[in-house]
Amino acid sequence: MNPATTSEREAARLRALDRYGLLDTPREQDFDEIAEAAAELCETPIAVVNLVGDGRQFFKAEVGLGVRETPLETSFCRQALLHDDFLYVPDAASDPRFAGNPLVHGAAGLRFYAGALLRTAEGQAIGTVCVLDTRPRDLSERQRRGLARLARQAMAQMELRRAVREQAEQRLLHERILDSATDYAIVATDPQGRVTRWNAGAERILGWSEAEMLGRAIDAFFTPEDRAGGRPEVEMRLARENGSAPNERWHLRRDGTRFWASGEMMPLTAEDGALMGYLKILRDRTASRASEAALRESEMRYRSLVEVSPQVVWFGDEAGNITYCNAYWYDYTGLPAGETGEASWMGVIHPDHRERVRDTWLAAARSLGAYEVEFPLRRADGQYRWFLSRARPVRDEAGRLTSWIGTTLDIHERKVAEERFEALTELAPAIIWFGNPDGSLSYLNDRWYAYTGQTPEQALPLGWGEVIHPDDLPGLLEAWETARAHEIVYDTEARLRRDDGRYRWFLIRAEPLKDASGAVVGWLGSNSDIHDRRQAEEDLRKAREQLHLAVEATGTGIFDYDLVTDRLEWDVWTRALFGLPPEAPVSYDVFLAGLHPDDRTWVDAAVKAALDPAGSGTYDIAYRTVGLADGVERWVAAKGQAFVAGGRAVRFIGTARDVTQSRRAEQILRETEERYRLAARATNDAIWDWNLATNHVLWNEALTAAYGYAPESVEPTGDWWIAHIHPDDRGRIDASIHAVIDGTGTAWSDEYRFRRADGRYADILDRGYVIRDGQGAAVRMIGAMLDISERKRAEEHQRLLTGELQHRVKNTLALVQAIASQTFRNAPDQEAAREAFAARLISLGRAHDILTRSSWTEAPVLEVVEGALAVHRGATTARIRASGPAVLLGAKAALSLALALHELATNAAKYGALSNEAGSIDLRWHVVHEGDVPRFCMTWSEQGGPPILTQPSRRGFGSRLIERSFAAEVGGEVKLTYAPTGLVCRLEAPLASMQEPRDEAA
Repeated sequence: MNPATTSEREAARLRALDRYGLLDTPREQDFDEIAEAAAELCETPIAVVNLVGDGRQFFKAEVGLGVRETPLETSFCRQALLHDDFLYVPDAASDPRFAGNPLVHGAAGLRFYAGALLRTAEGQAIGTVCVLDTRPRDLSERQRRGLARLARQAMAQMELRRAVREQAEQRLLHERILDSATDYAIVATDPQGRVTRWNAGAERILGWSEAEMLGRAIDAFFTPEDRAGGRPEVEMRLARENGSAPNERWHLRRDGTRFWASGEMMPLTAEDGALMGYLKILRDRTASRASEAALRESEMRYRSLVEVSPQVVWFGDEAGNITYCNAYWYDYTGLPAGETGEASWMGVIHPDHRERVRDTWLAAARSLGAYEVEFPLRRADGQYRWFLSRARPVRDEAGRLTSWIGTTLDIHERKVAEERFEALTELAPAIIWFGNPDGSLSYLNDRWYAYTGQTPEQALPLGWGEVIHPDDLPGLLEAWETARAHEIVYDTEARLRRDDGRYRWFLIRAEPLKDASGAVVGWLGSNSDIHDRRQAEEDLRKAREQLHLAVEATGTGIFDYDLVTDRLEWDVWTRALFGLPPEAPVSYDVFLAGLHPDDRTWVDAAVKAALDPAGSGTYDIAYRTVGLADGVERWVAAKGQAFVAGGRAVRFIGTARDVTQSRRAEQILRETEERYRLAARATNDAIWDWNLATNHVLWNEALTAAYGYAPESVEPTGDWWIAHIHPDDRGRIDASIHAVIDGTGTAWSDEYRFRRADGRYADILDRGYVIRDGQGAAVRMIGAMLDISERKRAEEHQRLLTGELQHRVKNTLALVQAIASQTFRNAPDQEAAREAFAARLISLGRAHDILTRSSWTEAPVLEVVEGALAVHRGATTARIRASGPAVLLGAKAALSLALALHELATNAAKYGALSNEAGSIDLRWHVVHEGDVPRFCMTWSEQGGPPILTQPSRRGFGSRLIERSFAAEVGGEVKLTYAPTGLVCRLEAPLASMQEPRDEAA
């Protein structure tokens, strides 16, 4: 056997296996049941549905093995592939094919094998359904046939899965192709002309959306006069009879405007030839029709001008015979009107030039090229004048020569004309050039230099070739050489480099210039920019190709109910939807019987509503059927139209289509989308989905809600996201995320700053998950951005609070230490010292409580006063009267004031106004706005206490504490006045010192 042939066959077999896509797939119940049935049928402990791959065998289903894959080299199935249909080995130990096989003579000890091949429709053996045993066995004919049937069932399951997968892929491909043909309106209908498909091009050209048009008659976009004349029905009939119905006519848009369209209607037929509907294709040709009308009008003007033209205009047939000359010819030559024979026109050419002119004309006629010659032509008075005669072949759309058109021009004043032409070339929108007979150029107009950036020194005589695209230059030079060699029109297309380095397509044409003798003395050429036209032609070609692929057959059923005769007709597709065989009789009662019980009543009502002459007559519903013969439940989408005559419905026609799979898929999709939508709305995270192949990113609504970006302002690319990361974080994040994408991991997480729509940056915790394909390449990444700005601020605030707490504790401890030192130093006894120290700490603690409530930033003066005096008021609240404006005090000022008030109240309780039952205290404060600096003033006045007869001989600790704390902490002044009526204490300090700390670093 030829090894190369064997290798090719094996490669073909492996390709056939690969088309089923079953290798390395999970177990499936259908195949497991086949393996179980094989084991039960043959009464063996082992049964396998086996697929033979490249060097291995994969068990799609197995009983008794416990493994999913084994090497091929020692397998029984390797031998099975060499047989046509079945391999039967009663005892492998005595079979020479398995001599030395470890599965037979080793620990496995397999002795019996029987396997039926899995063979594709093309005849490729791709596996087996086999049974095995560790002891010799005999296989009955019944078991052998049963095993073969199981193999066919397994193959049928494989074919079914392959067909379903390929059908889904093909449907998706067709839908994408159809929607991409936006230059064409593509409309599919049912056999009655009701719209079933409406592509994006139809929506763009006609104005209706697909949702608006589905189920409507196709005549919606026909003009009223065409509808009245039954044009839609005529087109459908012609399409059925001829296979297509092309036409050009006016149509209507949704807004009522008319447009001229070229279109074609084609029938859509099933494989059995049954009509399933129609395909209508339209293209808006309003502009081109106007152009054509203008062209026809121009042609008429041209013919009129020909007759009055001051030059000879003539026409020739395809054989080169002159068929027409205008009046100028006869006026100039004096020949009889209508005379066009060769002898007549040759007779008025100067004798020295007749042969040359005749040869030139015949040569042009043979080559189908341009005709151009200069010669003297005799006037009616006998004088000769030089004329330039030119002609061009006229071809039809297929390129076939149909006629010649020529002119003969008096060129006696050529020099003047040439000078004028030279000026004209400088103003022409195209590039104009003159070529020498040797192929070099002698002139280029300014358009060339403006486009290419070359100078005349660079371009002439041969430097112009440097701007031709390298791929186009060989063909251009070849065409140029051919035109020069044959003295014919030079016509080619090539890309020319612009001064910015970009290339554009140009049409390059030139005609040979000949002297009186007919020799080429140069070339007159022009280069016209056709880049946009080329692009349009390429787009048109692709659109036509896509349109050709868009036409597909559908499994749509048709019903026709004649209400006059009460006769209902169904095609085989509709019968199949109701679980009926092709020839089963049908009626309206059969229709109702085949409906799902839950749908029967409302569907019957919908039909009756459609048949109501007062209604719209339309019928577009989806319902369930239960097969009358097979019992299968199906979803059916039905559309129909009732026709009314004489005030009653006489006919009801429509379509029915199996939408079971799409209904189920839609339900699953709706549930999935709803779960995703609820999940996305339930979080403030900005969820993103990044297609790594296309760099396309989808965001959820949180990008707008959390970061302020309007959906239309977001560019759906990964570059947009990267660009909105803080510049200091951008490089790090780009590197970290691509390290995961380019590596083998799947999880990514990092923190960075992301710019909001208002320009502020948010702190972000971003997490993503990479999805990889079968080869491990990253194809998609999904993640969520969590705004952790509040958390970051809280962490910063906590850090500041910790520092502030350390600072406050140190200050408090220092203050406590000072209070303790002074209290115990001046106390008369330990008990008095303890009480004074405790009272002072309590007052200090109340001030701390007030400051703590405002985070040690500021405290209202009234709260400080109330806190400091609360312990002294007791039940005698009215004895201490406090009043003044609302003033916020800084932390140090509040502590100092609280200690001062505590000392004053303690002194009053011991010696002053609060030491008896009649005394009282007035505490007032205010802000004095005198001078440049406002000042805070507080006055403590005692009345009704024991009279002060003498001034104190010494100051106690309380007085010193008031002066030191208030003066040191806020830079204030303390004045104590011992009046006979009671103590008066005035505290005064700059308002700014009372509201702001003097030394935050203390």
